[in-house]
Amino acid sequence: MNISEAKKISIVEYLKQIGYSPVKIRNGQYWYLSPLREETTPSFKVNERLGEWYDFGIAEGGDLIELGKHLYRTGDVSAVLSMIEHNCEALSRMQKQAAFLQPRSVEDDMTDLRVMPLGHHALLSYLQSRCVDIGIAQTFCKEIHYTLRRKEYFAIAFPNVSGGYEVRNPYYKGCIKNKDVSVICHTYGETQKHICVFEGFMDYLSYMTMRRKGNTCICVDGRIDVLVMNSVANLRKSLEYLSKYEEIHCYLDNDLAGQKTVETFVGMFGETVKDESGKYAEYKDLNDLLLERKRQTI
Repeated sequence: MNISEAKKISIVEYLKQIGYSPVKIRNGQYWYLSPLREETTPSFKVNERLGEWYDFGIAEGGDLIELGKHLYRTGDVSAVLSMIEHNCEALSRMQKQAAFLQPRSVEDDMTDLRVMPLGHHALLSYLQSRCVDIGIAQTFCKEIHYTLRRKEYFAIAFPNVSGGYEVRNPYYKGCIKNKDVSVICHTYGETQKHICVFEGFMDYLSYMTMRRKGNTCICVDGRIDVLVMNSVANLRKSLEYLSKYEEIHCYLDNDLAGQKTVETFVGMFGETVKDESGKYAEYKDLNDLLLERKRQTI
C-alpha cells in the first residue's frame, strides 16, 4: 500500500475496522471517544467528506496517515502504511488500541484547599502585568490557597459549572477539582440574544477590560451571556449551552485548535456563529491584543 492508496480509505470505516464506533453523527461530522487517550466525553471528530480527523484534547489532526502515526506511535510512514494495510485485510480481527496509562496528576496531590476573595498583592501584580483590570478580575475570580507536597501555594481561581476551578499564577496553569466550562449570565434566569465564547478565562478578563475601556471594535454592543470553554477539549460540553442563542460570537485563539473549534460550531449552528478572531488576526489571543504583543512572523 502506498500513501495515495491509504488516503483513499475512509477514516470512519478504518476506525470501525479496528473497533471504534461514533458516539454521535451530525451534519457529516462523526464524534468518537478518542482512540488516542482515555476520556468520557467524545472530543475526537472526523469529517467524512474532507477525510480529516481532529482531536480537541491534544489539539492535533490530519489524514489517515497522521492518525496512524498517533495510533501506532511511530513517525515511520512505511510502518504506518503496513499497519493500515494489515488492518484493512484483517476485517475479522478488530482490535482496540490499548488505553493509555494516565500518570497521577499534580492536582491529585493538592490538599487543604481554601477559597477566598482575590486580594493577594502578588496575584494582583500578575494581573496588572497582563493589563487586566483589577476590579473586573475581583468580580469574576477568587483566590485559592493549597498545600502541595508540604509546601504552600496560591493562585487565581476561576469557577466552573461543576464546582471546580481553573487556576493560574505566573508559574502554574491547571484545574482543581472538576474540569468543566464556565457560564456567566447577564441576568439570572434570562437568556440574552448574544453569547460570547472564550477559550480561557484570561481571554474573558481581557475582553471585559477592553469593554470597560469602550473598545467597540472588538466588543459586542449590548447585553451578552458568556461561555468560557476552559479548554477546547470541553467542546462537547460547550455545544450543550449554545443552541438557544441568536448569535454566537467566538473569540478563540488564532491557531489550529481555535480554527477547528469554530468550524465545528459553524457545522452545528450555521450562520448564527460569528468568528470574531479576524478582529485580532495579528495576535494569538485577546490578552496578546490587550498587551499589544503581535505574533512573530517567519
